Amino acid sequence: MNWLQKISQIEGIKLTDECTGHSHGQTDCLIKAYLGKRLIGFLSYAVFEGNSHIQDVEVHKDFQRMGIATRMYQKLKAESEGEIIHTMQTPEGAAWQTSLAAYNKRTLPRKGQIEVWRLI
Repeated sequence: MNWLQKISQIEGIKLTDECTGHSHGQTDCLIKAYLGKRLIGFLSYAVFEGNSHIQDVEVHKDFQRMGIATRMYQKLKAESEGEIIHTMQTPEGAAWQTSLAAYNKRTLPRKGQIEVWRLI
């Protein structure tokens, strides 16, 4: 499948958001990206004191650089009441964070960084 065929599938991506647990005032949540029944990405975050703390972002290598992580971030941003705070960072995460700054047309708050792992 070539890149144009893959990008045309992006329209069919479904995002889900679920809370997976509560502990000491923190709620752990997970946004998942599906193409059909196939899990192609996720963004895990914790809500603490009204702020959303991004913990991990992962997109399958065949679907990276197609806006999947950005769509999950947009969903989190739309549902969050407080700030969105990032934690660690890898080179892949730096590229995504840079693209988000362009998306937001401003620099994101730097209270941390973001870590990106890859689905196999």
